[in-house]
Amino acid sequence: MLKFFKRPKSPVILFIASSLAIFILFVFVFFITKISPPLASGGADIRGKYYLNENYSEGDLLITKVPRLKDMLAGPIISDLDPGMGNKEAPVTIVIFSDYQCGFCQKQEQTLKNLLNQYGDKIRLIWKDYPESDENSISFLAAVAGRCAQEQKKFWEYHDLLFQNSGGLNSKILFELARKLNLNINQFNYCLSGSEAEQLIKDNIEEADALGISGVPFIYVNDREVMGQVDLEELKKIIEAELFK
Repeated sequence: MLKFFKRPKSPVILFIASSLAIFILFVFVFFITKISPPLASGGADIRGKYYLNENYSEGDLLITKVPRLKDMLAGPIISDLDPGMGNKEAPVTIVIFSDYQCGFCQKQEQTLKNLLNQYGDKIRLIWKDYPESDENSISFLAAVAGRCAQEQKKFWEYHDLLFQNSGGLNSKILFELARKLNLNINQFNYCLSGSEAEQLIKDNIEEADALGISGVPFIYVNDREVMGQVDLEELKKIIEAELFK
């Protein structure tokens, strides 16, 4: 027989327990939605989908604690804050944690784009940044620059250029690539020097760490983990299994 909370023996205890439960629920909702506000002109919607750990428990309601992301997440957070490609209502969502300084990541990107062409509206691709944590590294700066291009609705075009020039990226080239796409350079520069795009990267890193990701590329097909570079046929098998569900 399932066990339920025992009824408190007094109205006072019931009131305390109920109040604490409401407080913990509020903290839970606040924490799980603790992702950056959308970039000013990006029009992103922070509402999203979360793969939560079904075994997660707050424990004793009389002992308040702040929920930890790593205890709650069972898969990636899906929201419009991260760049997406394909049908938003697709039954299969592929999320890739990646880095512009990773050669294997670049090869994996082409495989994923081939899948988009083959499966059409049945799949959606989501990009998440997992660069080096050093904010002065070109890995991190390139990730920020990509989100600044996202602000001007040119993320995927800039993303492709970053991979094509990954061997010699530096601050100067980041601006050259922006000019190549006719981005507003003043807006791009303001974004690079601000904190919003940078925070999106930090949020992705925090999410990856909470999920236990230690290297890239790292892929989720819905909530199924796929570690390392995976070939086209293997990914097709996983997608077909998800579509069969």
